[in-house]
Amino acid sequence: MRAVSITNRGGRQNNEDSVRSAHSENVWCFVLCDGLGGHQCGEIASALVAETICGEFEKAPAVTAEALKNYIDTSAYCLEKARFEDIEKYDMSSTVAALLTDGEKAVWAHAGDSRIYYISGGKISQITDDHSIAFWEYKNGLITYDEIRKSPNQNKLLRCVSDTDRLETEASEEITVKKGDAFLLCSDGFWEFVYESDIEETLEKSASPKEWLEKMLVILHKNETENNDNYSAVAVIIS
Repeated sequence: MRAVSITNRGGRQNNEDSVRSAHSENVWCFVLCDGLGGHQCGEIASALVAETICGEFEKAPAVTAEALKNYIDTSAYCLEKARFEDIEKYDMSSTVAALLTDGEKAVWAHAGDSRIYYISGGKISQITDDHSIAFWEYKNGLITYDEIRKSPNQNKLLRCVSDTDRLETEASEEITVKKGDAFLLCSDGFWEFVYESDIEETLEKSASPKEWLEKMLVILHKNETENNDNYSAVAVIIS
């Protein structure tokens, strides 16, 4: 298993993204979160969710959708508790994209518009659906897939981690993975400027996750706009 990550504030004053990982009993847990909320609470929310998921994973490591949902459920409970205890944090929430793998099988789950790409045989095999109004518009034929990136509704979320009552996590089926398969977890500030073709082409030309991520960052910086959003990514290659 080889992996590398980055998180950067981009053109913003604060970085409200959080990236965490944990390793236990030959199983890896990778988590990427993008926080939302006033009073700079987005960064608190994303860190709390990511750290709680990794902490729960370390208590009971497994590669199942049920386990991953339980980790995320606990993070929602902790976030809800923090919102209740401090009035300034009442509206904080976070996206989540989480991957579990032992190098032979994998499962992932998400809520919000942070994405997970699964690449097999050099081609993107699966991409998570964004839980946003823009993605809903795409699914209903109102805009094209590429137009999601520039839609004014792109960051208007239909799901996220905020409290236990409203949590709707979408989890994958458990899949078998093989050497050379890859995963990319990324926030919207990353995939807004790095297209699916970029992901495939840079992976093909890279010998490691570090090189792959570096090549994608070159593209991001070429395409980024002034005051671009925070951007984060986790690049994982099965070895």
